[in-house]
Amino acid sequence: MHPLLVPAYGVAIAIEILLPLALALWLQRRYRVSWKVFGYGALVFLVFQVLTRVPAIQALQGRIQGRLESSPWNMVAWIAFAALTAGLFEEGGRYLGYRVLWKKGEERTWGQALMYGAGHGGLESMLLVGGMAVLSLISIINLMQGNTSGIPLTPDELAKISQARAEIAALPWWLPLIGALERILTMVIQVSLSVLVLQVFRRQRFWWWWLALGYHTLADLVVSLVAYGVSGRLPDSVAYLLVEASVLLFALLGVGIILWLRPKQEPTEALVKTEG
Repeated sequence: MHPLLVPAYGVAIAIEILLPLALALWLQRRYRVSWKVFGYGALVFLVFQVLTRVPAIQALQGRIQGRLESSPWNMVAWIAFAALTAGLFEEGGRYLGYRVLWKKGEERTWGQALMYGAGHGGLESMLLVGGMAVLSLISIINLMQGNTSGIPLTPDELAKISQARAEIAALPWWLPLIGALERILTMVIQVSLSVLVLQVFRRQRFWWWWLALGYHTLADLVVSLVAYGVSGRLPDSVAYLLVEASVLLFALLGVGIILWLRPKQEPTEALVKTEG
């Protein structure tokens, strides 16, 4: 095992867990947005992804796994279905959150949209990505440092442990940092989606929600298809680079959306007054 692999995991976990909180703290101080808005975004992701869509998708995939493996076109159709349902659940939840969690007549501001998106993407980063990274790190340490000499294991079990150790030893040390980079880029996308859905209420036009749905679905679809297309066909370093490049393209688009839809002047109670 590369000596930098465990430190890289530590850095990645710190980014995946602490970055959303740091972003929220900055937004709270810069725009005086309540932390409850961060909680709104986290709640929406919890309900519409963690507790509903993710278990349903996993259960369905388990039932049709054989069919998916039998044909690449079946896998492509599944990727498209997964991307569409991700958009429907997350953007549907984001819209309902804006409608239900804000008090009647309460203005929804651009700064709140940033915090809302930070909560949505933040829980995803902290719970699903950071949490899985913690579990992976624990497994790696246990496998590489554990002594199996005194444990009664079958030859088949010993072979599987040896294979797992060989796979860990072959991991590039920078691999966890790729996951952390992806979280940074994905946070930008999540924030931009919250800004898009905000326009439904700021501009009284529902087609903004359809735009958010299309953007979310397209991002998931393209990134997933790139990952599927390069997996096992290109060297790992090149494959990771291409996948992250596709995420970067949508993150840059997200930055453009955030800046494009920034109002010339936010309500005074939502901004920190600065002199300069």
